[in-house]
Amino acid sequence: MEKYPVVWGLDIGHSSIKAAKLSRNGNSVTVLGYAIEPIAATEDGDRDEAVVKALQQLAQQEDIGGIPVIASLSGRQIFSRTINIPVLNAKKVDRMVELEARQQIPGNFDEVEWGYHLSPAADGTSNDVALFAARRDITQELIRKCKRAGINLVGVSVSSLALYNFVRFDQEFPEDETVIILDVGAENTDLVLYQGDTLWMRSLALSGNDITKVFMKKFRVSFEEAETLKRQIGDSRQAEKILKVLEGTLNELTSEVQRSLGFYKSQNTTAKLENIVISGNTFRLPSLPEYLAERLRYTVNILEDLDKIQVAGGIDREHFLRDLQSLGVAIGLALQGTGVAKANVNLLPSTLQIERVLKTKRWAGVALVVVLAAAFFSQDSIVNRVIRENNEMTARIKHIYDDNESRVKESRAELAKVEPLARDLKSYDAFGSKGVAHAILEGVLSTAQDLIKEKGQVNVSADAKPIEEGGEPPLQAIYIVSIDYPQPLASKLVDPFRPIEEPRLVHVKVHIPFLANDPLKDVHQSFVDRLKVLPVPEYLHGFLHGDHLFIDAVEVQSVTLPEVAYYVNKNNLDASGRSQPIQEEVKVKMHEVTFKCQIFGGSAAAAISAPAPVSTPAGNDKADKAKAKEAGK
Repeated sequence: MEKYPVVWGLDIGHSSIKAAKLSRNGNSVTVLGYAIEPIAATEDGDRDEAVVKALQQLAQQEDIGGIPVIASLSGRQIFSRTINIPVLNAKKVDRMVELEARQQIPGNFDEVEWGYHLSPAADGTSNDVALFAARRDITQELIRKCKRAGINLVGVSVSSLALYNFVRFDQEFPEDETVIILDVGAENTDLVLYQGDTLWMRSLALSGNDITKVFMKKFRVSFEEAETLKRQIGDSRQAEKILKVLEGTLNELTSEVQRSLGFYKSQNTTAKLENIVISGNTFRLPSLPEYLAERLRYTVNILEDLDKIQVAGGIDREHFLRDLQSLGVAIGLALQGTGVAKANVNLLPSTLQIERVLKTKRWAGVALVVVLAAAFFSQDSIVNRVIRENNEMTARIKHIYDDNESRVKESRAELAKVEPLARDLKSYDAFGSKGVAHAILEGVLSTAQDLIKEKGQVNVSADAKPIEEGGEPPLQAIYIVSIDYPQPLASKLVDPFRPIEEPRLVHVKVHIPFLANDPLKDVHQSFVDRLKVLPVPEYLHGFLHGDHLFIDAVEVQSVTLPEVAYYVNKNNLDASGRSQPIQEEVKVKMHEVTFKCQIFGGSAAAAISAPAPVSTPAGNDKADKAKAKEAGK
């Protein structure tokens, strides 16, 4: 958007039009004027015509003339959504956002005006993109109304962004704090949170009109009479009683705010929330700010003074500050026009923006020709210069048009690529986050656990005494020592989502207690038999062939080794009932058995029968040889 030294911001509300005139000199911004013009529309009257008359009255009283004006659309007229994208090269951001916008914005994309605001996400590694879109007929209707009133409309923005621009530029808060802005308008309520350049916003269902409707129902009056009653409640002696009528609606509003803030904090756990800025005429209701502070447990800040923006000497400052509560959006719009605002969304149709450029150039050229026509001797050079400038402008417009057409084609080409890719990605949903390694761990461990449960507690001898009386500790039937997973072949590029096509071996090493009468002698065979019939998990259907996880399993080695264990009982009590924890070293002989299992791929029988070194955990080869040697002795 172009920057202007003097700009009007125009906030067209339900019952009035708020306008603020700002000027900029360097980094200094000054309020030159403001106005609040009521919209005299009856419940059954033509509201559009009433808005035009209010605009005409405002333009005439404030002598707006050709001064640039930026107006806003309210939340109910805007589609908004926040999406997250990775950090990209600045040249690629527009294209990426347009692709996302075409997916997110409902309806015919060619029949909307849209824009976006980019801000860093709270995670620090991506960007949040706030998308805004309005139907083209809504923006065209606003343009027609402004033209009828003789208003020079140069931009159309969004009320929530305008309020953010105002608070962010003028109101001073700690840099590490997340500031909450709550604007309760007649037809919509905007909730905006920002911390530094990070921005998050949401529209809430309840609004000022909902409060008016409560008065209508309670006192059985028309909408206009209820509005009048609401505005005059502060002067009534029965204000507290009247406010009791609103308690249910106000509770619903604060609950909506609390739910939204709760969601925000769940996504941004380190956010520091202490201050909430309130805006809108609804908060003129007596005791409402205090009620909000008590329910939300935040410091409530009323817009009652300016921190950075100056006020021109010709304005009654006291009267201006009384109206400031309802002027936040208008001031924010004007700040955008002066070029100092952080968010710069403009929903004015691009064709109208080009038309304004052409109009400005044409009148500049005509004025130049008229002025220089007095110098007859330079007429030819003047005409040539005007023709050259017009040709350059025509070429520029054609270049912009061609570039736009090229971008549209590229966007459609990208979308054509995305659609089949999305279908492929959807097919991977069934695979989930689990794979072959997970299935092996799950299957082997569950098999061992089943054996442990079946055999129960195992004692070294039949007349075993409790360890507290000098006996040996109870054991379980089997202990898992190590599980070596299959690795993909390094000589091939392996697609992680492709079914396994070559043989893969799994080595499982266990310890089985060595007992006098060897009551666990069948554990070897039982364990291997159960491994053979482990079913393929549902999440691997289509990735492993057959019905079983292992197509075969065999015992390949068994040695007897001494195993050192520790018995720990922290809850043991001595004879006098005092705590006497036990921690004793116990040596037990163990069968160390290695099993070799195979998952599908190639010739199963050949792979199982072929000799292969037993896989052991890294760094344990020497220890295993020493154990085997000791066992042989």
